[in-house]
Amino acid sequence: MGCTTAIIKYLVFLFNSLCALLGIAVIVVNSLALKDAADETRPILIFFIVLGSVIFLISFFGCCGAIKESVCLSWTYAISLLVLLILTCILVFVYAKRIDGEQVAKNVLNDAWNKQKNGTDAMSFYQTNFHCCGVNGTSDYSNAHLAVPTSCYSNSTTTAPYTVGCLTKLEDFYEQALKLVKAFGWILVAIEAGTFVSGSILAISFNNEQRRSRY
Repeated sequence: MGCTTAIIKYLVFLFNSLCALLGIAVIVVNSLALKDAADETRPILIFFIVLGSVIFLISFFGCCGAIKESVCLSWTYAISLLVLLILTCILVFVYAKRIDGEQVAKNVLNDAWNKQKNGTDAMSFYQTNFHCCGVNGTSDYSNAHLAVPTSCYSNSTTTAPYTVGCLTKLEDFYEQALKLVKAFGWILVAIEAGTFVSGSILAISFNNEQRRSRY
């Protein structure tokens, strides 16, 4: 094995290690986020979990191909990475752009508010975690002839409820979350692209060495 091939081989190991760690991180983070996710965002979280699992498995096969210097495994690895790269681009540049954070926030809170009016304390989760009250403010409760619940108050006081409505808070939250998803997607695309290029070059090097060894 030549010096160039050895360098490429180590690059593949490096990118595979990054991909494996990234795959594990994707699975863990999205699994935790799935618990309290809105229905509109669940598909993208599930897709990321599947994507993380596939990334981890492909990274394993990439290491095996590099260690065994197998042309077949290396090309299978490179082609799998290309497919994965295309899927990630579709997820980041097509599907993620179609998600409207403001509309998701409205749908989630309208559903919770309807449940609240029917006697279920569905708003408490958002009011406690986002330090807000009602959909647009405390006036929502007075207009609906409902008592302001304790979740609208901070732990330190019971005299002044939160003045900000949960819609504003949730819209900001989803906007920031979508920005993080897109930024993470760019990082994922960059690592996958680098891994694909190095994997393809390594497969070509193995193929050339195998062909030269026949003569």
